[in-house]
Amino acid sequence: MNWIRHIGLGILLNACLVACAGSLQFANRFVVEETDIHVLILPPGTLLKSYAPEHPDSIPADSIRGPGDPRALFVNEVVDSVFIDQFMSSLKYHLDLFQVKAYGPDQMDQFFALDQPAYIFVLAQIELLEYVDEEVFMGRSGVNRYIGRVDITVLENNVWWEFAKLHDAGFGMEVLFNAHATSDHVEGRFIRLSTGQVRFQPQKYLLTEEDVSDLAYFSGRQNAQNIFDHLMNIYVRKQSGREYPYYFHYDIEEHVIREREYPPFIRIEPRNDSPDED
Repeated sequence: MNWIRHIGLGILLNACLVACAGSLQFANRFVVEETDIHVLILPPGTLLKSYAPEHPDSIPADSIRGPGDPRALFVNEVVDSVFIDQFMSSLKYHLDLFQVKAYGPDQMDQFFALDQPAYIFVLAQIELLEYVDEEVFMGRSGVNRYIGRVDITVLENNVWWEFAKLHDAGFGMEVLFNAHATSDHVEGRFIRLSTGQVRFQPQKYLLTEEDVSDLAYFSGRQNAQNIFDHLMNIYVRKQSGREYPYYFHYDIEEHVIREREYPPFIRIEPRNDSPDED
């Protein structure tokens, strides 16, 4: 009976290889041939600025404060329009590198007059979150283990998109999320004191205002990448007529398509606030 099992596994493996090869072919076709991609990008009105004294996942939601908290080092000083403009400029520049035609608010009439597939990305909310986190270092000497803990300041840019397809009510609307962060950089070493105790001696490189600007630029670039990857994966699934347990990512610098286990964006499921039925 083993030979039957081996034949079955072989057929399954071949089917997987064929499916992977076919989906990669569609992804290649999207990158090479689909150069007429149209998207409407609508920016947000304001930048949501928040501060948390600890990692936001470890405290109640009502412990997260606005930019007026005196402990905040950066969100109090950031100018909303400057951060958003840096994000949007980077986003549009990198979409152009992907040969994606991006329309802005002043081109809405032109966009809605299109009679070809096109997509809408509304930047529903963009947040700059500052919080205090902890970086942990571990060392060993023989059987002894040592731990060093250093507080760091983290800046996180969270983005929520409302995504829809032009002239396709059946396509629906999705909320897509992604986040990018920067922080203090810490190096250091464990030293033994004259008392025989061992402690971690850190060397901290603190965040600067330039890092805030760099975060806006980097987040804009990565969102352009994610938009392209998201549309590519939609194309692959539509052309193949099936779902896959992986997602494609296009590395524009190396001109390589890679498989990933995680999607370009996290899809936020709509909340069901209706009361439970008896």
